[in-house]
Parts: sequence; structure tokens; C-alpha cells
Amino acid sequence: MTQEDTPGKAYLQYQPIDQAQNIANKECILAIMQQMLNTPLAEMDDAIRASYHADASVNISHPLNELSDAHTIGKQFWQPLRHALPDVERRTDILAGGLYRGAFLVGCLGHYVGTFQNDWLGIPATGGVVAVRYAEGHMLHEGKIAESYIFVDFLDLMRQVGYWPIAPSLGSEIQWLSPMTHDGVILTPQDNAISQRTLARIFSMWHGLDIHEGAELTNELMDMIEAEDARHFHPDFLWYGAAGIGTTRGVKGFDDYHGHPFVKAFPDRGSRDKAHFIQIADGNYAVTGGWGYLQATHTGSDFLGMPPTGRHIEMRVMDFYRCDEVTICENWVPMDIPHILMQMGVDLFGRMRHQFRQSGKLSIRNWLLRSGG
Repeated sequence: MTQEDTPGKAYLQYQPIDQAQNIANKECILAIMQQMLNTPLAEMDDAIRASYHADASVNISHPLNELSDAHTIGKQFWQPLRHALPDVERRTDILAGGLYRGAFLVGCLGHYVGTFQNDWLGIPATGGVVAVRYAEGHMLHEGKIAESYIFVDFLDLMRQVGYWPIAPSLGSEIQWLSPMTHDGVILTPQDNAISQRTLARIFSMWHGLDIHEGAELTNELMDMIEAEDARHFHPDFLWYGAAGIGTTRGVKGFDDYHGHPFVKAFPDRGSRDKAHFIQIADGNYAVTGGWGYLQATHTGSDFLGMPPTGRHIEMRVMDFYRCDEVTICENWVPMDIPHILMQMGVDLFGRMRHQFRQSGKLSIRNWLLRSGG
């Protein structure tokens, strides 16, 4: 994507979009993603050439990271995903589109569901059903993907197979819920005025929190932050954090179990030299995201159970918001936690390989028929 706007706190105004084009863009992404799951593996390269531009930029959660071209995404992502979950199906909970910097963008959030038959990135297969969280931001050009940002919650997959390599989460580790209103897959025309209102509400919340950036956590600051959050969030606000943080309820739950620990850990949060890759609204939904947009120095404790490291951290994060006429009601926040921890000196995948390197696999039949049991 272009970087025509100034990086940092440049919150661009909502750009109205032709609704027929917006719906066509979202249907195009749905078709491409389904094709990636249905195409015979031997024909994957042809499917990718038909769906991605040759010089497409593809960025995926750690340890896959930035992939050099469209061909590599098949080799590094789609084929391993389908090998790990041979019966995989894609469940989409949120599908929203819009214009950002003059480009067509589509944001998706949901789960890949299937039987975990083969190891994936060293995560040991269980033979049982798993639901792998995904979140995506895609830029379309002439009916093909020109740029993608894909978040896969690999830490949550580790949790589902019974492995937890970090301190306990402050929030609740549960499967993310679909929107309470069950209208997140938006394939009908939306009023541009409502979309504009939604994005303005998100910007208002951001601006309210900007005034506290760079401040050390105190009782007074916590009171100010909670009062500001109460202006924007519904009393029964649900915040769905990535694995390692967890899900919280209400303003108090959000601030106690994520907001305040984050502020304490990163008092100089807000240092940015990169722009968002997506910043759209579609009716009552909004999607934003940055790949290193949010930066800070890790000088405080209590985030992810880590002691301060003093290191400069670049964060990959997306936000999916559902609003009503007055408040923000739900917020899903995919975040590349393994990448954050890697910058702090913790290799989650190395820990996992260390634990499981001598563990031999045992089929269910052999386990049931084992001797001495």
C-alpha cells in the first residue's frame, strides 16, 4: 500500500465507497479464500496466480512473517495449513470493506476449523478438532490481491493442544464469540453516513486516549483512563484479546486486565513511524490495523507476565469494532503475541520444540491397546 499520508497519528477521514463495488470486493475475497481451501494441492500454484498479483506483498504472524511473493504464501502458509487440517473449513464472523488511501480494502475475522491431523510449525497434532483464529486485511486491485496482512493466533492453537508456554493470562482464555447481533458478514448495501459515524466514533476514542500517551501509570491516570473509556464503550463492552491476554467484560474488566497493565509496561507507547495498513468502516463495523504501527519501549512489568526488558518493541495488531448508535459494543483485537515476545527475548516456538522434541506420537488405537494400563 502507498504511504501517502504522514505516519503517526494521521487519522484519515472516511472515504465513501460505491456499495455495489464494496459488496463485489468482499465477495471476491470470500471466493479467493475458499478457493485456497478447495483447490487440489497439486494445482495450488495455478490458483494463487489467479488470485494474487505476481508481486503481491504477504505478511503473516510470526514465525512466518513477511513473505517475498505470492508463490511463497502457498508453500509457507496454505499448503501447511491444509496439511495440518485436511478437512479444514473457514468460518467467517466479520467481513467488512471500504476505501483507504484510495485503495479497496477488505477485513475478515473468524476461525479455521478442522481435525488437527499433522503438526504445524512444530505444534503437535492432537487428532482432535481445533478452531484456529484468523484475522486478515486485504488490498484488492483489478480483482486480485495486491497486499495481505494475515494474523493467525498460533499461541491459542498451542493452548488448544494443551501447551501453555507463558504466564497465565489476566483475561479469560475462551473461543472468540461472533458478534452478538450476528450481522458481521456484511453483504448488503450500507449507508455511507452510518459508516462515517462509526469511523468518527473510533477516532474520537483514539484521540481521547492520545492525551495520556507518554505518562507513567498512577492512580490519577487510571481514573482518567477509565473515565475516558466509559465515554466510548458500552457498559457491557466485550473485548476479545489475543491469546496471552484473554477476553474481558466491561470498562473495568478491560482496564484492569489489559489497559492498565499495557500502559504500565509501555509508558512511552505511541512512538510511530509507520502508517496503518487498513482503516475502514462498513455500517456499524470498523477495521483498523498496523504492522509495526504501534511502538514502545518495554520498561514496565505485568504485561504477559514479563519483567521489563528495556527493549524497543514494534507491535502487529488489528482491531475489529462493532458499534451501536452511541457506543463501541465489541472489540476483537488480533495481536502477534509470539512476535512481541520474540522481541523481548522469548522464543515460544523454540520452547515448544524443546518440550516436545523427545515426545513420540501414539495413535489412539495403540494408546487404547497399550500394555500395563
